[in-house]
Formats: sequence, C-alpha cells, structure tokens
Amino acid sequence: MFNNDHKLATVSAVLPSRAASQVVEQVTHGQDTHALIWQARGTLLHDHWLKRWLPPISPAKKMLQMVVPNSQVDELVNLVVDVGKLNYQATGAVFSTPHDHAYLGSEFHVWPGEELAQPSNHRLSNSLVALYCIVPHNMSDKVSKAAINAGAHGPVVYYCEGRGLRDRLGWLRITKEHEKEVLMVICEEAEVEDIFDAMAKAGELHLPGRGFMFRLNVDKGMFNLPSRVAHHHYDASMQQMITAIDHLQGHTHWRDQSVFSIGGHGKASGIVTRQPDSELQDQTCLTAIVKRSDMQQLVDMLLDQGAPGLSFNFARFTEEQHDEHSLKINDEYALVRSITTSELAARICQLIERDAEGVGLRDFCLLSNDVQRVATYIPGRIDYRNQQDVA
Repeated sequence: MFNNDHKLATVSAVLPSRAASQVVEQVTHGQDTHALIWQARGTLLHDHWLKRWLPPISPAKKMLQMVVPNSQVDELVNLVVDVGKLNYQATGAVFSTPHDHAYLGSEFHVWPGEELAQPSNHRLSNSLVALYCIVPHNMSDKVSKAAINAGAHGPVVYYCEGRGLRDRLGWLRITKEHEKEVLMVICEEAEVEDIFDAMAKAGELHLPGRGFMFRLNVDKGMFNLPSRVAHHHYDASMQQMITAIDHLQGHTHWRDQSVFSIGGHGKASGIVTRQPDSELQDQTCLTAIVKRSDMQQLVDMLLDQGAPGLSFNFARFTEEQHDEHSLKINDEYALVRSITTSELAARICQLIERDAEGVGLRDFCLLSNDVQRVATYIPGRIDYRNQQDVA
C-alpha cells in the first residue's frame, strides 16, 4: 500500500565509468543496499570556431540510481560526492528527488530505514531543477546544442524505448519508431526557463510525434558537468571561471541577463514575466521499477488503465550478498515512466495497488512526482514557438 510515513527519495548520479565503479562498491557494501546502473554519454561541443562544425564529443558515462528513505539521502549524496570527487570540475553530478507517494511490492528491495544523519561536508544546492527531454535519436544532437548555447551543461543522454496506443493496434505499430533518447539536464532554477524554451524549440516539440519534455524539482544536489572543449589560450575555461564566481558570490543571481517589457517600447533588466501558460497543467510523473521479466505485465496494466504513453530503459540491479561468499548479485530491471494527469495517476496507483499482488507482481515499486512544466504537441493549442514574453 502507499506508505506516507516511510517517505522515499531517488538519489541519481552521473559519473565516469571508473568513478561509478568505486561509488557502487561503497554503496553496495552495506546490508540490504543496492544500485541500478545503466550506460549513458555526455555531450561536449568544440569551442574553437574552426571545429564547431564537427559532431559533439560523447564521453562515456554511467547513470546510478538508488531509491532510499529520506533519512538516508544526505549520507548517500555525501558519499557519492566524496568517492566520485564531484567537487572537482567536469567530474559528474548527483541529486535527490523526493517522491510524493510510493507503492512498494512485497518483494521489492528496500533500503534499511535507520536514520544516519551526518552533517554535509559539501556545499549542495537546494535550487536545482532536472529537465528530461525524450526525442528521436536523430534529434538529440540538435537539442543538446540548443541546451548548451542557452547556458546548460552538456546533456547526459541515454537510450529508451516507447510504448503507447499504436503498440496495441496490430500492423499500425510499423508507423511508430520505438527507439528514442532521453536528454537529462541539471540546472539552477534561475536558468531553467531559458534552457527549457531553447530545448523545446530546437526539438520542435510543438509538432506531433517529435517528443516530450518535462521538469522535476530537485531537493538537493551538486553538478560539475562540462559543456565545451575549450581552446587553450587561457589557464581556465569560461565554465570554470563562471563556477569560481558562483562560489565567491555564494549565489547565481549575478548571471541574470533576462529582460522584461516596460511598455509598448523599450526594455530594462529585471525578471521575465510570461503570458499564461498554454502547456499541459496538473501533471504527474509515474516511475515504476520492475524486473525485466515482469515488465510487459506492468506495461499492460498501465496502458489498460489509460496511461497515454510510456518510456522505459533497462538497468543492471546490483547488490552484495552478505554470506560467506560475499558475491555481487546482478539482475536486470526496467525503469518505466509515464506523464499523465494527476487524477489519472491517482486512479492508476490505486488500481495497481489493488491488483498487482493478484497477478503476481511483487518485486516492483511505483513512485509519483508532481511535474512542474511540460512541453509536447497539444492538439488545438497555441503553437509553442509563437509564445512571447509580455509584461
């Protein structure tokens, strides 16, 4: 059942392969602890004007994800920062996302709930936002460049597949491209609107079938992800200099270059005020973690209850078996995600809570989060590209 007393959060990390292995060794050393791991890549643009026409560089990364009690978040985030050396430039990112509700199957692996509060040794930001943009794989470079040019780090990209209505309509499945890519961007709240708009425009998300983007608030975290390969005229890159100024100032407000209209003509520096939002409202993100062998059964349940579409990727589940052999246990799980209305999400959760055990689904969890903003094709709505900033 939903357990509002046992609040859960997801701690996510982006790390190079070697650092990820070291973090996993530390994370899974405890009793009943585990991690989900999958492959990803970063994005780096060439800063030198002669090389800007070259394709982006895609350094290999690994994504880690751990579903933990809220009481464990600080300790786990600090461990990832320490072991992964995330306080150094261009190393990676870690952030936590608290969940509004969580349904845990009777056999789902749950972290120990003891409170191990430790004071943070690092300066973690409490004003971060996570953007997730799901686009066809041939659009990811274009959207990544737009995000970087709008001030974001190089997006972290990983593959996913999609499911929806056409998957259940026989031969019509041939009209749909299943393979997609997820672009994940972590940014400060002060920068998120410009980055969101730039990515949505570059991905042409106002057109049908082009993709889907949404933002989730982050509880706390740190990111040191690169965006460009600099031309070495100077000892430090522009990104390093900006980070240093952030550290000296203690905030990012000095970066604000936004403007607002003060009448029929003329502009002055200040805060952007946007026209009423023409995008989807009152949305919820449902995330399910389930064994790959049980995934299709859960997908069918979600689609039967009206989920408008699903994206999923596969991850390796690893934990240490604490016996005389101390072996690593590896299994494959699916991470299934759907964005739908809050009303429908609540109904889906109630029905799955009621029926999952009856159909043999026990080793899975279902997590929900409010979605702050969505960009996608909406029939009959205003063209996304034509939105203008007004006073």
